[in-house]
Amino acid sequence: MKKLLVGLLAVLFAVVPAIADEFPQTIPPVNTPPQVYMLHSAYDICANNDGVGAQPNGFDLQLDGCIGLPAEWRYEEYAFTGENLKYEILVRDCNGAQDVSYAKITVDGYVEALCTQIAEPTVSLAGQVPASCGGVAPENTFSTTYDKVYSCVLTVEPSWYGPKSVNIQAYDQTNTAATQGIAQSWYFNPAVIIDVDTNDGADYIWYELPAGQTVVFPGQTTMSGNKLVVTNLAEGGVDLWAFIAATDLTDPDHSGARCPVSNVMEAETALDYRCKIG
Repeated sequence: MKKLLVGLLAVLFAVVPAIADEFPQTIPPVNTPPQVYMLHSAYDICANNDGVGAQPNGFDLQLDGCIGLPAEWRYEEYAFTGENLKYEILVRDCNGAQDVSYAKITVDGYVEALCTQIAEPTVSLAGQVPASCGGVAPENTFSTTYDKVYSCVLTVEPSWYGPKSVNIQAYDQTNTAATQGIAQSWYFNPAVIIDVDTNDGADYIWYELPAGQTVVFPGQTTMSGNKLVVTNLAEGGVDLWAFIAATDLTDPDHSGARCPVSNVMEAETALDYRCKIG
């Protein structure tokens, strides 16, 4: 009898059905921050007719107030009031281009300029933009699905002084910023200071007499006995573009002169200059 009862209980437990319930799950939407890529950057000192800046004041050695120098000499180094920093950037958002809200330039964390979207960009992307968004956003190709291109122009203001960080950031519709913004360091409005002296302490340039002579005769060449020393003491690593100028030579003693055809010796024909940078 015990064996039979155990067998009946086993059969009853075996035929009881298993009961399960469903538990819902929700996954929040995934938001990835935009990505920023530098396409082109330029430093502009002379764009006084494009509505974004003016030539700097105070540089009057040339009539147009502007000295044309290779841009790379001052790239990401220093800039003065009225000069422009120009950038073209691509903003890529894996949530779609419609999620990109705006891009801006900050100087030491303060918003200074908003960027302008370029509706039909033509700037080259070669070597600048990698494939991303799981490979669906193409490499070095503008994608209307994921990308927007912006032009950003920053004009240096007179109140800016010293080394400052210039950043470009992009934001999406949730105000989430790009995790890898573009940052550069610039020295704004550095003091330009030079010291002009002679190597012997004299307050003028004097010339030697030829050996055994008390005067210099027409056609002879004489060398200066001292040298002019120009020392760059400017802030921010400012490079100096030096010009040497001289006034014509005249006789202060009223002794009568002919140099070589009149009483005035013209500086541009009488003087030769040699410079040493050390």
